[in-house]
Amino acid sequence: RKDGGSDCGRLNSSGAAKASHKGAGALAAGGTRGAMDSLPGEDLTLPVAFEGSVSVSQLPDVSRGDPRPGPACGEVLPDVAEETVSPTRARTMKDYENQITDLKKENFNLKLRIYFLEERMQQKFDGPTEEIYKINIELKVEIESLKRDLQEREKLLIKASKAVESLAQGGDAEMQRVKEEAQKKMQEMEETLTSRINFLEENLQAAQGDVEKAFAMAEKEKALRIAAEQELSSIMNAPAKDLDMITGAEKDRLIEQLNRSLKNKEAIIQHLEEEKSQSGTYGGNLSAERIRELTIALRHEKDSEIEAIRMELKNERNAFEKKIQSLQEELQERENELAVEKKNGLKRDKTIQGLTVALKAKEKENEELGSEIEDLNASLAKAREATHKAHIQKFKGAEDYQALLMEKETLLAELRSENLTKDAENRKLQRRIKRTDQELNDLNLEREKMEKELDEAHLQKSRSDKTINVVIPFFLDFIKLKNILVLYSMSFSNKLRFLSNFWER
Repeated sequence: RKDGGSDCGRLNSSGAAKASHKGAGALAAGGTRGAMDSLPGEDLTLPVAFEGSVSVSQLPDVSRGDPRPGPACGEVLPDVAEETVSPTRARTMKDYENQITDLKKENFNLKLRIYFLEERMQQKFDGPTEEIYKINIELKVEIESLKRDLQEREKLLIKASKAVESLAQGGDAEMQRVKEEAQKKMQEMEETLTSRINFLEENLQAAQGDVEKAFAMAEKEKALRIAAEQELSSIMNAPAKDLDMITGAEKDRLIEQLNRSLKNKEAIIQHLEEEKSQSGTYGGNLSAERIRELTIALRHEKDSEIEAIRMELKNERNAFEKKIQSLQEELQERENELAVEKKNGLKRDKTIQGLTVALKAKEKENEELGSEIEDLNASLAKAREATHKAHIQKFKGAEDYQALLMEKETLLAELRSENLTKDAENRKLQRRIKRTDQELNDLNLEREKMEKELDEAHLQKSRSDKTINVVIPFFLDFIKLKNILVLYSMSFSNKLRFLSNFWER
């Protein structure tokens, strides 16, 4: 009886060792891959992940003599060394009892794991849960991308505000510079015209003074001649009796005095004639015809200058009108593009809003699932203790354990293949996330380009408006200056007409 029990125990231990080596070798690679490809979100207290992949490292290592009551994340099947179960070494009943106890514990753990796996597969792995996890991952990725996009847009807004401030300051400085140049140019033109008018008025006043002086000298000469003639005529017409009464000496004295008076008058007349001739020479021969010629020449010169200034202003105005028209056309195109971009932006905002609502709903569902998982973990801990005690009493035979162990290995192989399928789906999702990120970056670049072009169009419009506001006052000032010149020219011509009429008389 003792030999029969020893042979039976030896047979069972040898079969268990082979099975454990087979299971450990098969699960080593799967454990490594599961550790590398594991996603965040695994429940470390469960023997399987939510995706259905088996955490191989959760199986206990009973060869070291430290069996654990429950599976932990990342354990493997019982790794029983060949030296421990070698048939050549004599085994005692205590060894067999320890091995049977370990096998029963491992069997209990496997049964419990299968039980919860079947329950979870029936409840969670029918399809909707996988879809929930996929949507959850996609929404998390989309949230991160939207956060990054929001940060980039905030940075762009800060840069744009700084650029607008700098452009506004530069535009004010440019407008001030153009205004100062226009004022300076107007002041120079006004000073030039004023100096020329003053010069002409001075010449006119000098000519008028010369004319008045010559006229006074002529009147004085005429008065002297008349007085001399009257004196001579009075002497010549004196009565004869008076002449007889005058002595010869008195006659000589009177004749000499009259001769001296006549010589003085002739000298005065000659001096006046010389002054008249000299004033006519350096005064510019102020004849009526000469004055008329000077008036016509001056008028033609003023008209030509005014016409040249008018043509120059007309050309500048035409150039400004063409530039304003081109800027208005370009601004219209930019506004059309902006309208299209606004429509697209509204669509994108609606899409983002819908995704945000869906994300909040999914987050709420995730919170509910998290609370359910916590409840399940608590129930699992209690069930482990209860089923552990129940299975220790239920499974006592080594043959039943071997069959159960083979069944568990088959189940583990199926779970491993399912894990590979989940890994392939995970890689597909990652590639899809990368493509989505690339498309989103392209859309962001295109939107930034359109916003930059729109800012440039608004800046050009503001500059053109400022240029128009500067040119219009300049044109009004020129019209006022033209009216002043016309008034000056009219007053000057009236004076010249008066002088010409005077000399003709």
